Amino acid sequence: MLVAEKVIMGKDSSKSKMVLFIVQIMKRRQLTITDLHFDVLKLIIVLVASSPNGAADLARTLSVSRVFMAFAGDRDILRVVVFDNLKLPKQFQSLPNVKGLIHSCAHAGNVSAQYLLAKALLVSTSRLLSREKEYAWLQAVSRCLCADCRAYSRWVAEEYTSLSSSMVHFLCSRVIPPVPRPSLPHFTLVRLFLEKCSNDDILKMRLHLNHYFEYFVGLGGAGYLVLYNCIKKMCIYSDAGQCFERMTKSCMEMKAKAESSAKSSEEEGTKRGIIAVHSRMIEWSRECSKRQREMESMLRGRREYDGEPLEFDKIFADLTKEFETTTLLKEECPDHIWYKSPHAVATIFTRLGAMFKENSSVSFKNIEINRGFALSMFDQLFP
Repeated sequence: MLVAEKVIMGKDSSKSKMVLFIVQIMKRRQLTITDLHFDVLKLIIVLVASSPNGAADLARTLSVSRVFMAFAGDRDILRVVVFDNLKLPKQFQSLPNVKGLIHSCAHAGNVSAQYLLAKALLVSTSRLLSREKEYAWLQAVSRCLCADCRAYSRWVAEEYTSLSSSMVHFLCSRVIPPVPRPSLPHFTLVRLFLEKCSNDDILKMRLHLNHYFEYFVGLGGAGYLVLYNCIKKMCIYSDAGQCFERMTKSCMEMKAKAESSAKSSEEEGTKRGIIAVHSRMIEWSRECSKRQREMESMLRGRREYDGEPLEFDKIFADLTKEFETTTLLKEECPDHIWYKSPHAVATIFTRLGAMFKENSSVSFKNIEINRGFALSMFDQLFP
């Protein structure tokens, strides 16, 4: 009752206000929430499930009484459960229970649950591929009959079989005999992930996606290289786009500081403010150009991409840090070629910010272009 009431009070819709009014009447009449009409109870559960922490709040609410548990299989409720604040744990070992809340919501058509399940499936497929290779290697190479080696071989075999068993509801296992086509096949979930994945998620799941395609398409399979290159380019452009976004923000901040310093200088009649050191600007420009050439080489396949961050913004941060430290100077600065006025510095950062913003926009457009190529090839491989 307390969880439901807190969630409802946080809502601002007409339905939530109506339910809150009913709850207040119940308190005055000393009634329990289970005395409410079925439709009103369902509306309360829907409001709880659609809250920012919907999955956790719903699980707690359903465990309160059998009356609430009767709504556990209601598809209208399962479709609106929010999983946005529920993250995939780092110690993830296998797919969640097929009878659990995530699976139930995914089968009911909940896109948020399907997206989370797709990430879990990618991680499990990656582990399955690793165990499959390890098991094949042990079968072909290992000749040691000591107790430790035999125990390790048994563990790998058991782990491999266990992983295959946990994913049999989504894919045709290579250990267990094939089962009828599942209602929510693996390729449906992975396609959803490719279509909706955020910039952060594509970077985090890059290796798992590559392992997924290796497992189902094969390294030499038709379309594997196309998908591999599309995922690689999406990751590079995503990393670059986020770097340029952070650099644009830094430029806006430094521009504001420069303008503030210029205003102070005019009021005090001094030359205090930000100093632009030309040699530093040249060094930064060269380093940034070098990183951009490396990025182009990775995009064209002339240089291997290992998933390491591009870190354009860290190079730029060193430059802005120097500007920030010189902001504190109060003594008069000599009119020398190595120095710039705060007005000139504000202009520099305005132009840099516009350039970074354009670069960020181009990077994000290229992500969508490569996403389209990946989805097109995916649809051909998994019709």
